[in-house]
Amino acid sequence: GAGEAPQLRSAAAAAALTSPGSRSGIARSALSASSVTSFGSSLWRHGGYVWAWLGTPQGQKWAGGFAIGVFVVWMILGKIKDWLDTPSRPYSADNNENSVRSEYDQWTKEGVVEHYWGEHIHMGSYAPLYVQKGYSKDDSFLWSFIRATYGHLTGTYKDFISAKLDFSREMLQWANAGAPKKILDVGCGIGGTSRFLAKTFPQAEVTGITLSPEQAKRAADLAKKAGLKNVKFEVVNALDMYFADDTFDLVWGCESGEHMPDKQKYIEEMTRVLAPGGRLAVATWCERDPEPPFTAQELKDLKYVYEEWSHPYFVSINQYGKFMENTGKLENVSTDDWTDQTLPSWRHSIWVGVWSPWYWLKLTLQRPKAFLGFLRDAYCLEKFHQGMKSGLLRYGMIKATKKHSA
Repeated sequence: GAGEAPQLRSAAAAAALTSPGSRSGIARSALSASSVTSFGSSLWRHGGYVWAWLGTPQGQKWAGGFAIGVFVVWMILGKIKDWLDTPSRPYSADNNENSVRSEYDQWTKEGVVEHYWGEHIHMGSYAPLYVQKGYSKDDSFLWSFIRATYGHLTGTYKDFISAKLDFSREMLQWANAGAPKKILDVGCGIGGTSRFLAKTFPQAEVTGITLSPEQAKRAADLAKKAGLKNVKFEVVNALDMYFADDTFDLVWGCESGEHMPDKQKYIEEMTRVLAPGGRLAVATWCERDPEPPFTAQELKDLKYVYEEWSHPYFVSINQYGKFMENTGKLENVSTDDWTDQTLPSWRHSIWVGVWSPWYWLKLTLQRPKAFLGFLRDAYCLEKFHQGMKSGLLRYGMIKATKKHSA
């Protein structure tokens, strides 16, 4: 009957509670709760012991030593940070150790830049950003490394050297160069872009110029190995070129304007040697427009990126456009901002050295002081990344066509 159901349920419950399996489960639960309580009590008890021990002369001595150790480490880290934040290679116009020529001669002889960057010593293009699975603009330094490393290991992150060749292809397309017969590459580095242009336009004569004798020599060696006979390299000052007026159909300046102490003269000289109807294309690191005025922190950050890598100063993208307009000889002046599509290059330059450290470690064993330079360069690359990301720095593209004589 109805009265029997509760009794049966009570009996079943009692049987379940007294079964071996149930007793075991209850025991385990009780043991677990007891273990947690016991652990908590033990932790509290030992914490009390430690606190009591710290009150003894021996404990106080140990605590004092530990505090001093922490303070010393904190001071050392602070000194390292100060050292990294203090620019060490301010621009010099002569040929001393901080000159553009000296810096590039040293990098070329060591071979470390060529080893990691390949033949194109300039930023790469990662456009469009939305397909770059190994990169996010808002990533912290550590998370950026983790994400990029995963992409590197799984083959989903863009190849560092391929990105640079892509940049040259995209810049050429953007320049609307047509089919030039005579090409000048101003600030050619070890000639990667010059050789690219020589291959792209086999009927053209390509000349690459640089301030660095070591770069010119290496560029010529690489051209010979590639079997290219329509490209040559010379040591020439871009602000005082010996070429005749109206010589070249395409004048190309990729990441050379940064080094120029007179940027108006830089544009004027390239315009002078450009033939009527010829195309002038410039890619260069810039700073933002000077309005609103730079803050004290921004001026400090600019001073760092100028003086750590021997740059005289930067100007804005719009200022480069005005320099071109001020020549009175150029038309169809156009500017563009490629900051976003080149931004991954800065940190990627660091990651390739982490993923494959053997070359710079070899150089460090040969010349231990080189390690400090590599460390500073990595720090400077991150400074550039932060500057580009914040908008203080910009990656500028400027192009124009030389007017025909009236």
